[in-house]
Amino acid sequence: MKGQSDSKPDNMIMSRGKTQVNYNITSEEVTDEHGTHIVWKYDIVEVEGKVTKLKVIEAMQEADADADSSEIVPDDIATHHNNAKSERKLSTIANMTYAQTDTYINANVTDLASAREFLKKLTRVILAILNGANRT
Repeated sequence: MKGQSDSKPDNMIMSRGKTQVNYNITSEEVTDEHGTHIVWKYDIVEVEGKVTKLKVIEAMQEADADADSSEIVPDDIATHHNNAKSERKLSTIANMTYAQTDTYINANVTDLASAREFLKKLTRVILAILNGANRT
């Protein structure tokens, strides 16, 4: 969903058990019959209940999928799906103890290919922490 405002929107607004998450917030100067002023444009998703990173990511992915009117490319969709699955798997380790992490790795990193993928994801997480930003 798209939003527009004359003032900069908050990143999150909570109301009646739902949280509106505003993202991709940009401003532009607009001239109309009232003169020149700043208009804020942004995307909106709603999350029910407790807000978690995973819920926000899933809501954004769903919004992107709903808004996507481009040509369907199966390989791109498969890559996107696999990346989303990997992100969900990594987000599950965020609240684990060291012992639970050991059990998780033993169950999910079973061959060279899965080890390689897991190491790539962990490396991205470490780089994001060290640099304070996401890298592509």
